[in-house]
Amino acid sequence: MKITLARHSGFCMGVRNAVLRIISEINSTDENLYVYGPLIHNPQTVDVLHGRGLSTINSLDAIANRRIAIRTHGIPVDELRMVKQCASRVINLTCPRVARVQSIIKKHSAGGSHTIITGDRDHAEVIGLMSYAAHGVSVISDLPETDSIPPADSYILVSQTTFDRELYKRIVSRVQSTLKNVTVFDTICDSTRLRQEDVVVGITAGTDTLVVVGGKNSANTRRLAQIGRDSGIATFHIETEDELQEKDFSGSRNVLVTAGTSTPGWIINNILEKIYTIKYMRSNIFVRAALFMLEFIVRTNILSAIAAYFITLFTMLYTGLPDDHALAAVSLLYIFSIYSTNNYFEKKFLKLSNPYKYRIYRRFGLPLLIASIISMAVSIIISLRYGTVPTMVITGSYLMGFIYSTAPVKLMVKKMKAGIIRRLYNSKLVTCFGWIIVTVLLPQIALATGSAAPAALSFLVFGLIFLRTAILDLIAYQGDLILGRETLPIWIGTANTRTVSTTAGALGVLVFSVITVLTASPLYLLPVLNIVYFLLLMSVINRLNYLIALKYELLVDVNFILLILFYFILRLT
Repeated sequence: MKITLARHSGFCMGVRNAVLRIISEINSTDENLYVYGPLIHNPQTVDVLHGRGLSTINSLDAIANRRIAIRTHGIPVDELRMVKQCASRVINLTCPRVARVQSIIKKHSAGGSHTIITGDRDHAEVIGLMSYAAHGVSVISDLPETDSIPPADSYILVSQTTFDRELYKRIVSRVQSTLKNVTVFDTICDSTRLRQEDVVVGITAGTDTLVVVGGKNSANTRRLAQIGRDSGIATFHIETEDELQEKDFSGSRNVLVTAGTSTPGWIINNILEKIYTIKYMRSNIFVRAALFMLEFIVRTNILSAIAAYFITLFTMLYTGLPDDHALAAVSLLYIFSIYSTNNYFEKKFLKLSNPYKYRIYRRFGLPLLIASIISMAVSIIISLRYGTVPTMVITGSYLMGFIYSTAPVKLMVKKMKAGIIRRLYNSKLVTCFGWIIVTVLLPQIALATGSAAPAALSFLVFGLIFLRTAILDLIAYQGDLILGRETLPIWIGTANTRTVSTTAGALGVLVFSVITVLTASPLYLLPVLNIVYFLLLMSVINRLNYLIALKYELLVDVNFILLILFYFILRLT
């Protein structure tokens, strides 16, 4: 089964700008924020924003001295005038494309032209457009309705921005053939046109199953689904991944996924992952078992913990220390314990942002938490054999890690006036230092060595883990943005995140390489390739608007497998 994501999917320019503006307003103040009518036609996004402090009102009776946002579809001109008079502040999020249509109608209607609007009479956008027509207006949703247009000296013909383009062309042709002095304006949004073209081209190319993602009350999304139904192919108009079943794709060979202009990226990603999961459920039992195990060890950070074990062994090899598998086990247990505990207490967030990872923690969360507590205890007991200082180091690292992720600390940081502290906290720099402490510094402290090697290794590990963390944050960016999680890409933007993380990786390579060339065999430069791998992967992700989270999370942690392979190569030479 081939799965293709339509080229033009998800937020259009107007919706993206509106959502970003709303999120900025929510993040900048605790003042109540109200939107007059639904912000966009996507209930999941609206629900999330409501949970973050945005309230929807449907009456102008109580807007006095309130901060009011105007929805993307626009509102009637008299209502807009009232909002501007009564609200303490107005945030006009009307889509620029809709605002252009309003201006066209206002200008030509003032000159005496009768306005013809192709669209759905009850749609919020059309209701707003009609209010700008001061010299008569007709709303046409199908060809026969053109006969009801009253006589006038001149006409202008515009369209609801999300109207069906093919139907619009037929209506234009009919109007021009029956009426005189008609000025036509093509006001259908390019985003709508391109989405419809994607579906038509896909069907022509052999698509046999169409999945349309978006609000059931969204006009542009309903039209995408209608194109599929009219073409006779299996069509599913859904809002979330839960609406898809394996049986829906029993005869599917070529699946096209498209999404409406109000559909956020995190929902698209989740649906892509659901369809890929269905695809692999068709595989034989051995392939399914292998995929489940791989997903399990990646999403429960078991693979990360194993990588920490071998990084610690590499530290010992690099610095000339004897292998100490007990110390390597301390690193493994620490990384597993910290990550698993954090994920367990973030289940509520995972439920929306990454439902497949959430299901793992819903099913295995308690055993993983118990295993984490046991891991912590065992690692501290092991460290006792190396003396007081190593024990204090590992215990202090646990305290730092757990305090860092507790709900009270997160709440305290969220309420901090100093934004820089909150943002540094959310940048996850502590994660990098935790890795350095257990994989590089702890062996040096426990086994006592004095050289430049720990500095070289610290730069290498920092660059590696910082890049990994940044890439995972970039993968989760779409969901984090709307759901309210402050990460490095949210703080400084995706472009700056790539720049900063690339700089950190390059610095790690430079320092490690210089010290290695001066003090050790060039073969020890092999782990530099792990940083190069992350840099290449980041460049690939940079070119994607939407992606399957599991696929790229697997690609991220495949790097750990390469790192383990490099260790064995060095060990055998």
